[in-house]
Amino acid sequence: MDNTPGGIPVKVKYSDRRTLSMKFDREGTLIVSAPLRMKEKEVRDFLNDNIRWIRKNYVKIAERKEEADRIRIEDGGAALYLGEELRVRFNGRCRVHKMGDELVFPDDADMDTYVRWLKARAKEYLPARLSYRAYEMGIDYRQLRISSARSKWGSCSASGQIVLAWHLMMCPPESIEYVIIHELCHRLHMDHSKAFWAEVERFMPDYKKHKKWLDDHSYIMDIL
Repeated sequence: MDNTPGGIPVKVKYSDRRTLSMKFDREGTLIVSAPLRMKEKEVRDFLNDNIRWIRKNYVKIAERKEEADRIRIEDGGAALYLGEELRVRFNGRCRVHKMGDELVFPDDADMDTYVRWLKARAKEYLPARLSYRAYEMGIDYRQLRISSARSKWGSCSASGQIVLAWHLMMCPPESIEYVIIHELCHRLHMDHSKAFWAEVERFMPDYKKHKKWLDDHSYIMDIL
């Protein structure tokens, strides 16, 4: 099976499981997980029954891919920094720097240059924000580690180590604050119970808005 009834690319993976499930990969292919002996007709019926969900989410994936494809380190391309989409401009042998709505690079810059610059900014920005929020919230932590993980914006261990992804430097400041508050609240509750979310809301009443932005833009972590 190569396509859904709506012409959307699909790949069926059979395994030792009891139920059908589906999800889109980053490229917009619908991945269907099916039981080993399930007939193709049953899979097609499943897709037909869920065609509205499939079409809706395929459009979302296509839009996100289009946004991701705009991020290019070339003259006239785009780069993300603290939630802003900045125009890329080259200028001789300068250091990378933000100027208005532009991110200016030296002439020999490439995507690796951009990554190094973001990591350097993360080492300056994230420790300062974490330290400030921890003081404001009256919550302590053991140490901070800047991570290159692509699956999580942040985490907190039982020992008090907080991990933040440098990819956060492409996100709006409010969303970064949400991640920091989220991880600090894990120092009070090492779960996602109602009590945990109540603490998050106490320190950031509009956290759901910023959480949604991160959920909708998780593809950012795969750009670089």
